[in-house]
Amino acid sequence: MSNPFSVRWLAGWTFQTVLMEGCVQVEAHGFGICLRSPMLPGESPVVAADRLVLAEDQRRRALHNAWLRGQRLPTAQSAPPLAGTSAEVEPLIRLAA
Repeated sequence: MSNPFSVRWLAGWTFQTVLMEGCVQVEAHGFGICLRSPMLPGESPVVAADRLVLAEDQRRRALHNAWLRGQRLPTAQSAPPLAGTSAEVEPLIRLAA
């Protein structure tokens, strides 16, 4: 296996095995980010790369779905008009006209 390597079904990603923090890790580069994960016992570099990108894809999909759910929240009702009220404190900052 050459270093860096690619996985056929993970287009856009480049992987390499690195020795860091006393263990062998798989490092993924793609789409402007860099991910790193230790290889589990008995795991090949290709399986570790697949696991690493799958976890990142699931994380991004969850964030996107949470953002979509937040976009669909009903709008808050506006505050009722304050008839006959005035400011008690003069503003400290005045804008020049």
